[in-house]
Amino acid sequence: MDINEKTLGVLIDELITTCMKCWFAQENVMNPDLSEKERLNAAIRTQEMNDRRNRLIRSIDSLMGHGKSTPSDKSYSGRFGK
Repeated sequence: MDINEKTLGVLIDELITTCMKCWFAQENVMNPDLSEKERLNAAIRTQEMNDRRNRLIRSIDSLMGHGKSTPSDKSYSGRFGK
């Protein structure tokens, strides 16, 4: 299902899950027990999750009628896809 076709409840659920995935990826970036490659992959995952988080926030804002006032304009979607 496209992100623009989801209900507010589904979007909020996905936002919470995405924030947790982003947090865990950030923890891995800083984990000295991981290899450099694993930490690099965690950094990329962090950026992907942050991009998804921003898109979810914009969708929630838009659904609630606040689409023009969202502070999450920065996006990496061009780099990581949608």
